Amino acid sequence: MSQTLSAPQLEAMLEALAVKMPSLNIELVMLSRLIRLVHTSIHSELNARVHQHNLSESLWHALLATYAQPNQEILPSELSNILHLTRTSATRLSDELVQNEWITRTTHPVDRRKIMLKLTDAGEQLIQEVSPETNEVHHRIWSALSKQECEQLRQLLSKLLYAA
Repeated sequence: MSQTLSAPQLEAMLEALAVKMPSLNIELVMLSRLIRLVHTSIHSELNARVHQHNLSESLWHALLATYAQPNQEILPSELSNILHLTRTSATRLSDELVQNEWITRTTHPVDRRKIMLKLTDAGEQLIQEVSPETNEVHHRIWSALSKQECEQLRQLLSKLLYAA
């Protein structure tokens, strides 16, 4: 991870901001910064692990989203919604998954106008190979919290997410 401000440097910066911007809630700025730093740390660790398998975190999550679906197939629009991507980004992601032969495009069995994305055997094999590594990252990071603390954090972050 890149070098971050030391605690004294951050405090000095926030004190300067508080003087210049009295309406600024420094505590909320700190909480936002902590959330961003935790996200960046998790994102970096996961990307480092999946990159060894020629994946990005986005490709990895797309594979998992497809794997979780009945018959291991998904509409691109559903993938877009699950991953919070624009339709264009989901199409680019799908193109890359198809190019790597982890997913195939097929026509929808009922509505021929729709395209389905279906996980290939190679895609499923990749998931089986990579998932122990990503699970290890998650376990190591979140082991700093108890089960109760994890649940409390999940509830609090969900509350923030759905209030926004």
